[in-house]
Amino acid sequence: MGGISSCCVPRQGYADDNESGRAASTPRKRGRHGRTLSATFNLSLVDEASRSLSLVNVNTANEEELMTLPGINRSIAKSIIEYRNHIGGFRCAEDIALVSGVGAEKLTSIRSDIYVVPPATDHSCRDNLAATSEHISESSTDDGLVICVNTSNIFSLLRVKGIGMTLAKNIVTYRDTHGKFHSLDELLKVKGIGPGNLEVIRPYLSLRDTAQNGKASGIHHSNGSVTRTSSCDNYSNNAKRAISASMEELLQILGPLAKVPTRPKVNFVSLKHKNRNVFRLASWNLKKFTLEKANNPGVREAVCMTILENGFGIVCVQELADVDALKVICDELNSPTLPNGKKWGGRRGEWAYEVSKPTGRMFQGTEYHGFLYDKSQKISLQSSCVIAKAPNKKRLFSRMPFVGIFSIDGGFDCLIVSVHLKAAGLKGEDQQRTEKEAQTLNDILEAVKDTFTSERDIIFLGDFNLSPDSSAFDGFRSDGYVPCIPPTTFTNISNNNPQGSMNYDNIWVSRQTQRVSTGVSGVVRDGLSNAWIPNGWSWGGTVSDHCPVFTQLYSKMDLDKEEINVADVRFLLGGTDGV
Repeated sequence: MGGISSCCVPRQGYADDNESGRAASTPRKRGRHGRTLSATFNLSLVDEASRSLSLVNVNTANEEELMTLPGINRSIAKSIIEYRNHIGGFRCAEDIALVSGVGAEKLTSIRSDIYVVPPATDHSCRDNLAATSEHISESSTDDGLVICVNTSNIFSLLRVKGIGMTLAKNIVTYRDTHGKFHSLDELLKVKGIGPGNLEVIRPYLSLRDTAQNGKASGIHHSNGSVTRTSSCDNYSNNAKRAISASMEELLQILGPLAKVPTRPKVNFVSLKHKNRNVFRLASWNLKKFTLEKANNPGVREAVCMTILENGFGIVCVQELADVDALKVICDELNSPTLPNGKKWGGRRGEWAYEVSKPTGRMFQGTEYHGFLYDKSQKISLQSSCVIAKAPNKKRLFSRMPFVGIFSIDGGFDCLIVSVHLKAAGLKGEDQQRTEKEAQTLNDILEAVKDTFTSERDIIFLGDFNLSPDSSAFDGFRSDGYVPCIPPTTFTNISNNNPQGSMNYDNIWVSRQTQRVSTGVSGVVRDGLSNAWIPNGWSWGGTVSDHCPVFTQLYSKMDLDKEEINVADVRFLLGGTDGV
């Protein structure tokens, strides 16, 4: 057929992974690929920073620290300290309203910027928190933590001692309205910042990130002083370890965010159907899945628990924004550290992963595909490769598909093509390009059939950005393919629209694969949010705007007469046969 030629390199243990340039379950040490995006979802840092570095403990704060709060001048700060000494310490934040000059109205304006550790708090818990706070405070000082006011979001600004939620919001709002700050003195125009608290926070702020190669450098302020700086988004490893070690103690004090997120009630998934072994194949677009997002405990727990609760055996992931992000999920599945994962009583599995080479660009960063699979279900990945553009040929996909050849339970083998087609745009301006990419999938199908003449279990899945009833899939349908998720079932999700409104994610199976299907397929919609995931200005956000979709197949029923031969096979889009 002449459009694509194929050639894939087989996996021969972990040694080949190091040479191939792909990340796998035991990847070689490497640097970052692409740019880490600004979706700051690291709750372990936000929680700690909010309490230890940003919010003011009114039972220990001095006058200068209290004066960083909106509307608190030196006179009121003195009154707070005098009243605190008189009553032996505040029992709750609301007690501050009784201080002369504060009252209910002023308490409301500073409530989100303060917290109270009651004098009667258990000593061991309090000591641990104090030790962690001191450790992190010292680490920040040693690392020369400096935040860029022109690029940092609210959660990054919260890491500055003296900036609470109210000031962080005001800074970002002012910047969005008036543009970037040209001097730090311009912060005086921000509501809630006066000369006193500006001097407190000035050493930790800069107008630009001047860190080079991760090393500290100097930045000159308008007053002529020099402050040592490091990357705007860098915490020392010691600080991270301190946060992790004291997470349980910190969560006891953090109020609503400290509650262990609830999971939907589920029945354990049996890997049997009509007394025969089965496995579940899933696809999930995790939306700009950076390493930072993966390290958010809410994201990590929601992803891992969704996989375990639904009995997935293979999960094909789209929109990986960091080559190391999938390893975080794999590690959490194998060695759970979060509450719900630790107490999970169902099958845990033995997980491995594979991350593709770069497949394209997204949001000014690099995008990857990934495969996550459970070796305890006797699932193995024999080979994988990104479909490449032939030399001197036009690129026909915004993100090139990722191909994996799997063997399941020693019986069923299949070839899986993970895709992420171009989005049609908010107003459908790129609809024709999306449909063109969908039609090009037929060329890939024909090339696979030409290469593996005896293999007909060829599965296309992922984020198609098109409804399955689109005419762009007529070629698939004429070849006997059917979508596992019908057009009337939606696959997107958000806090504002939990039931969804679009069908973009799907699994297309061939006529032969339909014969090994159990007839069980679906969209997972429950359990995709978590109290530890940011949602705008609040919490309880969703992992992604895509739901995972899955189908269930018999694992020992293979209608092909021969096994897939993966020797020396790769795919070139736009090439000629025999390359």
